[in-house]
Amino acid sequence: MPRKQVKQNVCPSCGEVAKDPYKTWQLIAPFPDKKMRITVTIFGMFKCPSCGKNFKGIVGKAKMGAEGVEI
Repeated sequence: MPRKQVKQNVCPSCGEVAKDPYKTWQLIAPFPDKKMRITVTIFGMFKCPSCGKNFKGIVGKAKMGAEGVEI
């Protein structure tokens, strides 16, 4: 099964790509998946370099289980 393509964090107003988030936080899924892994999603706040609008986006995801960590 092919992996999902990583989506860049694009400004919803002008379409410019934002590079690095200025703030990040983690969200831990309350229930495990079928393989008993917990999903940790890392969100970030981005500032558009061209128009200055602030927006949220996903920085990364990790699945943690007994077998190890899958990024």
